[in-house]
Amino acid sequence: MISVSNHEFVDLRHQQPQCKTHFVFTDIEIADLDIPEISSAKYQLKNGNAIGAYKKDSSSSSIASISRKNKGRKIVAVVIILLAIVLFGAGIPIGLQLRSSSLLEARLSFIKRLLTEYPLIGGSLNSLSESNFSQNYFQIRESMVGAILWPVRVPCQAQYLDAVQLALEGIDEAKRIVDRTSGFRIVSTADEMEQAHNEGKIGVLLGLEGGHSLGSSVAVLRMFFSLGARFISLTSFECSNSWIAAHITREQLFEESTPTSMTEFGKIVLKEINRLGMIVEISHLSEPSMMQVLNSAKAPLLVSNASPAASSSANITNIIPDHVLSALSSNGGVLSICIDKLSVKEAIHNINYVRALAGLDHVGLGPTASPKKYALLLAELARDRLWNNASLKKLVGGNIVRVLREVEMNRNKEALSEDWIPQEEIEANAYCRYPEP
Repeated sequence: MISVSNHEFVDLRHQQPQCKTHFVFTDIEIADLDIPEISSAKYQLKNGNAIGAYKKDSSSSSIASISRKNKGRKIVAVVIILLAIVLFGAGIPIGLQLRSSSLLEARLSFIKRLLTEYPLIGGSLNSLSESNFSQNYFQIRESMVGAILWPVRVPCQAQYLDAVQLALEGIDEAKRIVDRTSGFRIVSTADEMEQAHNEGKIGVLLGLEGGHSLGSSVAVLRMFFSLGARFISLTSFECSNSWIAAHITREQLFEESTPTSMTEFGKIVLKEINRLGMIVEISHLSEPSMMQVLNSAKAPLLVSNASPAASSSANITNIIPDHVLSALSSNGGVLSICIDKLSVKEAIHNINYVRALAGLDHVGLGPTASPKKYALLLAELARDRLWNNASLKKLVGGNIVRVLREVEMNRNKEALSEDWIPQEEIEANAYCRYPEP
């Protein structure tokens, strides 16, 4: 039963129930939210024998006529009131309560449609290999991810041994997996990534995690690019190489051969990466190395699966100081927020923190193992008017696509480097390398 509060009666006789009312939420009208349209009913009061089949004198007829008119007006007024209540109950709460948990399904529907328009790039995935591919593939599909960064990981212990061979085998494995999976497509450019999404495919951008996979050779770097690698993490977690330092641990403090920042040869490697048109990822670098790369890079950088130091959980390993975030903004790069180990509330807090400090154009989303987390996170963000269609599209993948496109535009603007790493930088290690004549 619908009840009406005893407020002062408002005469609704002159209202027009046929007028269509729109309520707008994040640039999408309520009519787009799969909510049945409310149609105004037409009522007509009919005279006839059913009303009265006999005639009275003119006075009686006049009184009866007035009575019938008053009755008709009352009926119309009641109908209008009921119609207004229905419109209020079905329309206004949607406009006002789309930011309420009671309409979560409506917000999830909105997010689902938004992700059909623009790919959600779920950061770089963990442990995506032949052995666990099936589980990861369906997880990616269920998460509504439209594109992924696929890093080929090589154990740090393989450095100075067979790291290059293992990286080559990793790229071969990734290509074989993609070739037999109709839902995946390897992409090399921003345009190809968007095209794959429009065709219902998950775009795969191949890359390398850890500069030790290069064997300290820019020639090897060029060969990996020719095989399809389009990004490279300069170090992997706690794995410095001969030309750049990772985040320093206590154990590494006692290793004399470990660099504390980026060497001169490291600058050569960075320059060649920029010349080729590859994305440089810096999340595992030491703070001095981060600042050196940010000051030297000729194209925007990527910080993957990290969090700001000022608002991070103790569970996060990649912590980015505020001054690095500010430098990243000046560079044009993007920080993909780590969300996997955080609650939705904590993740939103970090996202908004990075947005406030570095700007909307410099924040993205890291990977998650929970298939529903992206949708719930984005639906919760959609409650805030700060996050409209355009800003959400930048967050889910637009910023990373922009970085990829700018990196491509920088291709071949630098001179090709033919330099080799100085022998003294690697001679302290058991490096299996044929000596140059």
